[in-house]
Amino acid sequence: MNTAKRLLACGMAAAMVAGLTACDEETPASGTSGSNSVAAPAAVTTTTSASTTTDPNDALDMTDKDTKEFDTSLYQPSGNAGTLKYLGYYDITADQKGTEQCLIFQSDLFGGKIEYTSTPSGSAFFEKLSNQIAADDSPDIVEKSAMLYPGNVSKNLFEPLDGKIDIDSPLWSEMKDVAESYSWNGKHYYYPHRITTSFALNYSKKTIEENDLPDPYELYKNGEWTWDAWRDMMTQFCDKDDDNIGFYATDTTVDAFILTTGTSIIDTQPTGVITNNLANPNVTRAMQFIETLCRDGVSYAKQLGDWVPPQTFATECDRLLFLCMEPEWTYIAATEQLQNPKGVDNDIFDTVSDFAFVPFPRDSQADAYYQGYDTFGYLVPKGAKNIDGAIEFINLNRAYDVDPVIQAQVKKDHCQPEKIYFEKGSNVGKEKWQITWGEQEYDLWREMCDPANFKFVTEDAYGFTTDFQSQLATVVMDVVENGASWTQTSAEFSPIADAIVAEYSLA
Repeated sequence: MNTAKRLLACGMAAAMVAGLTACDEETPASGTSGSNSVAAPAAVTTTTSASTTTDPNDALDMTDKDTKEFDTSLYQPSGNAGTLKYLGYYDITADQKGTEQCLIFQSDLFGGKIEYTSTPSGSAFFEKLSNQIAADDSPDIVEKSAMLYPGNVSKNLFEPLDGKIDIDSPLWSEMKDVAESYSWNGKHYYYPHRITTSFALNYSKKTIEENDLPDPYELYKNGEWTWDAWRDMMTQFCDKDDDNIGFYATDTTVDAFILTTGTSIIDTQPTGVITNNLANPNVTRAMQFIETLCRDGVSYAKQLGDWVPPQTFATECDRLLFLCMEPEWTYIAATEQLQNPKGVDNDIFDTVSDFAFVPFPRDSQADAYYQGYDTFGYLVPKGAKNIDGAIEFINLNRAYDVDPVIQAQVKKDHCQPEKIYFEKGSNVGKEKWQITWGEQEYDLWREMCDPANFKFVTEDAYGFTTDFQSQLATVVMDVVENGASWTQTSAEFSPIADAIVAEYSLA
C-alpha cells in the first residue's frame, strides 16, 4: 500500500443509520479523481462504516483511537485543503458515518478544517442557503439533501464541477452513470460517492414463523417475490385475526412501490425533458393494486397512530406484518428498541435480532426487476470561496468508500463488532450496546445497492418544490387512507403537475 502518512482517526466501529443521516433516507446518514495506479472496487456494493446505534452523539465516543492508514494511491491529497465552511441541519463531524472522514480531512495529510453552521432542514434550509449565496457568504459544501433536482439545480445555486472531478478515472468510473443522471443542461453539479438503499419491506422473522407464512427472503432469493406473493401473504396474515395489519406505508414508500413498474410519477431527464406520468398505464396499474389491497383490508387504518416509526414497529410487529421504510434505519432502530432498553444492565449483547427486510416485490409485467434507490454525496454552493478544498473533501469521501482495506473490515464491523465500553459517567467501564447485524441482513443490504441485481429508477417528483411534494403526498395518501380512486384524483391533480413540468422543462 502506498501510504503517505498514518493518521489518528475514528475507528470503524461507528456509523450513522440512514434515519439519522438524511431525510431522503428519513434523517442524517453517512469521492476521487485519484491516481489510476489502483483499480477501485465497485462503490455500489460497499458502505463506509459499521452501523451501530441510533445515537447521533456516539460518533467520537465509539472511536477505537487506533492509527489508521489512508491509501494515497487512491487519492493524493494536497496537504493544504484549508477551511471548509459546511452548512447543514446536522454536524457531519459528529455524525457516525462522517466522523472518520472528517478527522482524516482535518489531519496533516489533508490540511483541512471544517466549520459547521447549523440550520433547520426543509424550507428553512433552502432559504438560508439562498440568503447566504445572495450575501456573498456562501458555504463551501452542503450534503445531498440540499439539492432539488431540477428545482434548485436549475436556479444557479450550485457550482458546476465539470473538469474538477475526473469521472472517467478508475475510482469514479463506477459512479459515472449515476453522476450523468443528475447532470442538468450539460453540466454536472453532483457527484455522489455512494449508492444507498431507499425503501424496503421490513418484517419480523418470528412473526413470519409463528403464522406459518412463507419466508419473504427465500421467496426473493428464489425469484418468487412478486406483487401477488406479497398480497397473498398479507391476506393470509390478516385473515387470521381482525386486528392484524398487512402493511404500513407513507406517500414516499407507496411511490417506491410504483417504481417497481419501471415508471416514476414524474420523470426528469438531464436534457431537460420532464414527463408527467400520472396517467401512465404502469403508474395507474400500481396504484390500482394498492387500491385493491386497501379494499381487501390489509392496509393500515391508523390503529397505532398517524406515524409508525421503527420503534413502534418493534413492539407491534406481532400484528403489523410489513413496515415500508428505509431498511438500514429500521433494522437498527427496531433492534435497539428491544435490545437497548433504559438502563445498561438490561441491555442484550451479541445477539442478532429477529428483524429482517426484503426489496419491494417484482412487478411480473415489467421487463426487469426495478427498484428505487438513493445516493449520498456533497455539492458546492454557488460563490463558494474554497472550491478546491470542497473538491478534496468530495474526493476523500469517494476514496474512503472504495478503499479495499477499509471495505474488507466493514462487514466484520457490522456482524462481529468489537466490544466498546463507557469511558465516563455513572456507567464507566460497562459495555455499551451496539447492534450485531445478521449475515443475511448485511449481505442483502449491500446487494440492494448493487445495480447488477436491479434496474434502478428514481422518483423525480421530489425534485421541484416542497409545496409540490406536499400536494402529491396528499393525492397518494388519499388513496391509501381514504379509499379514493387514483384515476379520479390523479386526473384532478395532473394540471398542477403539468404546470411544474412547464416551469422547469427545457424541452
